[in-house]
Amino acid sequence: MLISRFENYDVENEISKVESHYSFVFPQQYKDFLLKYNGGFTPKTKFKANGISSDIKGFYGFGTVELSIKREFIEEWIPNKLFPIACDSFGNYILISIAGDKYGNIFFSDHEQGMKNSLVANDLSSFFCTCESDKIPDSAQRSIEKRRDALIAEGKGSVITPALVEMWQNEIDKYGNMIQEEVII
Repeated sequence: MLISRFENYDVENEISKVESHYSFVFPQQYKDFLLKYNGGFTPKTKFKANGISSDIKGFYGFGTVELSIKREFIEEWIPNKLFPIACDSFGNYILISIAGDKYGNIFFSDHEQGMKNSLVANDLSSFFCTCESDKIPDSAQRSIEKRRDALIAEGKGSVITPALVEMWQNEIDKYGNMIQEEVII
């Protein structure tokens, strides 16, 4: 699986605060993942396990990152001995069990199924094995000027519209600074 990691400044301290405040200990694989990546965006990533498949928008991180875990969100899941670790683009969650005989198991919670939690992997590294990512194409990081020049050089300058330029800009804003790397824990 490919990820574009978040800054991991002070993550170890943030992990300790959450564990202490809610009186649990994260599974070691997840803690190692947070310490190394602090979550991150996973564009063009999907998983398929136990008859369940979806995309993965990204993994939550701690601190002032774009996809951070909010306290009120954590408090929704703690009573169920689950902790939200990721989300898909449809508003569903990927969760890790933080207590009991399912400790470390990974679940998918589907809002269309009434937030039913379905087991998708026995641990985080097994879950990563069910994930496939496509590399963001280099073209997604090309400037508007280079895209415009390429179309004009191909004799297709007439297809350049304000809507196309806006779409290009949205793609550049989304992917322009992302650096993908293979997740290794």
